Amino acid sequence: MTTRRDFLRISAAGTLATIFPSAGYAVGPTQVPRITFYGSTRQVSGSCHLLETSHGLFVIDCGLFISDVPDPAAENRDLPFDPKEVKAIFLTHAHTDHNGRLPFLYKKGFRGPIYCTDASRDLTEIMLNLSASLGELDEEPLYDPKDASGVLRLLKVIPYNRKFEAEGLTVRYTDAGHILGSAMVELWVDGRKLLFSGDMGPDHSPILCKPTQHYGADAVLVESTYGPSPRSFVSYEEFGKKIATVLERGGSVLIPSFAIHKTQIIIYVLHQLIEDGLLPKDVPIFSDSTTAQKCTAIYDAYAEYHDAQARAFAGKRNTLFYRNRYREGRVADVLKTHNAGPAIYISTSGMLSYAAAPQHLAVMASDPKNAVFIPGYQAPGTTGRELLDGKKRVTLNLDEFVNGERRPNKKEVDIRLEVDRVSGFSSHAVGEQILEWVHHFERVGPVYVVHGDEERSVGLAAKLQEMKVESLAPKRNDTFVVKGDRVKPGEVPKLEKLDKPAAPAVVDK
Repeated sequence: MTTRRDFLRISAAGTLATIFPSAGYAVGPTQVPRITFYGSTRQVSGSCHLLETSHGLFVIDCGLFISDVPDPAAENRDLPFDPKEVKAIFLTHAHTDHNGRLPFLYKKGFRGPIYCTDASRDLTEIMLNLSASLGELDEEPLYDPKDASGVLRLLKVIPYNRKFEAEGLTVRYTDAGHILGSAMVELWVDGRKLLFSGDMGPDHSPILCKPTQHYGADAVLVESTYGPSPRSFVSYEEFGKKIATVLERGGSVLIPSFAIHKTQIIIYVLHQLIEDGLLPKDVPIFSDSTTAQKCTAIYDAYAEYHDAQARAFAGKRNTLFYRNRYREGRVADVLKTHNAGPAIYISTSGMLSYAAAPQHLAVMASDPKNAVFIPGYQAPGTTGRELLDGKKRVTLNLDEFVNGERRPNKKEVDIRLEVDRVSGFSSHAVGEQILEWVHHFERVGPVYVVHGDEERSVGLAAKLQEMKVESLAPKRNDTFVVKGDRVKPGEVPKLEKLDKPAAPAVVDK
């Protein structure tokens, strides 16, 4: 293991074999592929991996650094490679921690193709345009709308499960089951096969198919959002019973949510609970995020990517979402419905720190008949974490944007409504599932563990080592040669439940 800077210095002197004595051979600087890790290393955000080959430089994902680094603004502007030298980019999916810096690469001169699935293309357009519009409010925007538009012109759609040639590489995208359009990226180059899993979905997730099982690779990258954690039982029936109790006592339910995937899963599950008779058919369900509404329409349009149960549920109505009393509207209009009786409000942000969700909470907080059910990790310092920690008085961010200007508005409220955490809505695989996925490989090379905080990344790598698989959690700027040595993975070790919740996986939209 060495840093990229040391690698270039020593390899230029012709002494590569002294850096990698275990490789068993001396190679020139482009004879065998090598990977350098520039993000999501012992942390969640900023996914970015540089692949060097005899055909040139390639990048897999280039996402934003968010709140898990000391200075995200500075980190997002730090590019250790020249975008003009990159031949192509392979995008795994449309979450901002994987695609959010693509316009910055364009701004710095990248003009090659960006390969992705069709659904990822459509979702990426929504998210990059949103980020560009929000970025204009910053004193020093990372990029501007024309850079986002330039990126969209570079997107090249790739179907699942079909090999194609790209700039000298052979590539195949397979379903990762994480969000709509998410993909694992297989790359064949210079006599080696590499597999980038991207973010891997859980094997019980509603709507989407299970992640694709692979059986061999010379190097594999896997995520570690939940670390070496075991599976837990998921019951949407219990979720439905909790909501029914609130509605029966005359209260409303607030569910803070991310715009992509989590909102769509929640809507779908609520409709299933209605069909099963656990919730009344006439309960209004509101979504007031325009971004979420656009994503929901895309999810509904790509029925071919839904699993068998979702396709059967859509049935003759040919929709997963637009049924019963589900309504999409503007924030101002939806807020007016609080006087019209019990309802369910699905609103951003997922951690209750900004956007519309705090506005709903401000209306609902003082009435003990109401409830807020929180379906995901809440970072320290967020309103959602304060609620889960039992705080009874919180300050809400009710800032408004008028004609492109921020109008600050803070309000303290007393928390008298019910607060509870609900599970089963994560879009990430737990550690046990990832270990089983690796176990089913016939033979596998080193497994590099990324996209998780240090404890979880190192912990998952240690469990892979117990399976006799070479594995580690790389640090920023580490470079590794893909040697081609494979082993048969051993049995999955027993896992213990982790004490603290997992780190956030995506920027809160």
